[in-house]
Amino acid sequence: MDSSPLDEAQARLGKLAAAGAPPARATLEVGDLVAGWASEADMAGAMAQARIEALWDGFTRDASDLQEQISDAEGSGTTAAGLAQRQLAALQAIVAALQAAHERLAGAEDAGA
Repeated sequence: MDSSPLDEAQARLGKLAAAGAPPARATLEVGDLVAGWASEADMAGAMAQARIEALWDGFTRDASDLQEQISDAEGSGTTAAGLAQRQLAALQAIVAALQAAHERLAGAEDAGA
């Protein structure tokens, strides 16, 4: 069974977040994904917006959940806590980049209308 572009994007960004990738790398990956979608001949702005919104919703929840876990474990000072902080930074960068992409697409649609 083939996976959808949305599933592939979730997996790609999820791996980066799980690895605690630097925020700049996460931001670049979001940009690459959105640019790839924009280059698809049959990709309407509304479809790209829907994909971005779905990713944004999921990664926003993930960031919120992780933030809560970090708060609950505050002061543990373990290696896992350091990884969790890096993961949170990656998730926050992903969410911010998705929001920016969403706003750019919405602005482009408004300008084209």
